[in-house]
Amino acid sequence: MARETLPSGRMLGAEIRGIDLSRPLTDDDVDHIKAEWREHLVLLFRGQKIGDEHLLAMAEALGGAQSTGSRAYYLKAGFDEKSGRVSALPGISIISNLDENGRPVALHAGSGSQELKWHTDNSYVENPPKGSILHALRVPVNGGGHTSFANQYAAYEQLPEEMKRRLVGLHIKHDNSRNTAGGKRPTKELPKSREEVEGPVHPLVRVHPETGRKALYLGRRYASPSSHIVELPEDESEALLDELWAAATRPELTWTHDDWQAGDVLMWDNRCTLHHRTRVDPTQAREMHRTLIKGEPVMAA
Repeated sequence: MARETLPSGRMLGAEIRGIDLSRPLTDDDVDHIKAEWREHLVLLFRGQKIGDEHLLAMAEALGGAQSTGSRAYYLKAGFDEKSGRVSALPGISIISNLDENGRPVALHAGSGSQELKWHTDNSYVENPPKGSILHALRVPVNGGGHTSFANQYAAYEQLPEEMKRRLVGLHIKHDNSRNTAGGKRPTKELPKSREEVEGPVHPLVRVHPETGRKALYLGRRYASPSSHIVELPEDESEALLDELWAAATRPELTWTHDDWQAGDVLMWDNRCTLHHRTRVDPTQAREMHRTLIKGEPVMAA
C-alpha cells in the first residue's frame, strides 16, 4: 500500500496511511515519518495491530525510548505491575481508568477518568521527551476521552511584538509534585511556597532543534506557587501566565481527535504542542499504552 498523508485541515494534525507499525520501520519509513511530523506536529496511524514491543521499537527508531518521569514515584510508593499503574517495561506508561481489578473507575492513583488540563508531557524533568506515542487498546463508545492539540509555534508567532520582547529571558519553574489531573503524586507533598517547588526551570520560549522555529513552552498550569515565572513577582507572574495560556489554547490553534478507535496510534511533538483530554465516562474502559521519545536539553530562544 502506498504511503499517503491526510492533513486535518487545521493548524496541526495529519493521518498517515500505508505504514504498518507491526513491521520493522525501514530507513525510508523513518525519514517519511520525521518529515511529516515536522510538518504536521501530530500524526495518526489507524488500525495498527501492535504490542508494546512495537511501540518501543518505533520510539527507538525515532530517537530512543525514554522512561516516564512518574514511574519512579509509583515504584517508590510501592506500586507494582498488579496495581495497573506500572508496566513491566520501563519505557511503557499505562494510561487507563482501570483499577487493580481491571474495572473502570472515576478516580485512582493516576488520572483515572478525569479531565486532563492542557499540558506538555514530562516538562517536569530536566530533559523532557521530544515526543509521545500513544496506542489505544480499549476506548469508550461515545464516552469522552477526546484528545486535543494546540500548535505552540503559532501561539508564539501570533503574539504581539511587544509581548515577544517581554518574554525574552523569562523562565518557568515546572513543579514535579502533581500529576496531569492536578492531583498529588504518590510520595510527594504539594509546595506551599516558591522555595518548596521541586522541578526544573525551563525557558518560556524554546527553539525547536530541528526546525529552528520558536515555540511557547508553558508545561502545565497549576495554582500558584506551583507554576510560576521565576524572574517575576507572584502577581505579575500570574497575570502573564493567564494571558499566555489564553493565547496558547485559542480554538483556531487546535485539532481534536474525537473518534478514537482501538488500534489507533497517535504521536505528537512535545516541543511545539500542548494537549488536553476531556473527561472519560467512568463506567466504560479506556486503556492506552504510551511511550516517550528521548528528548534533549531545552534550548532557550
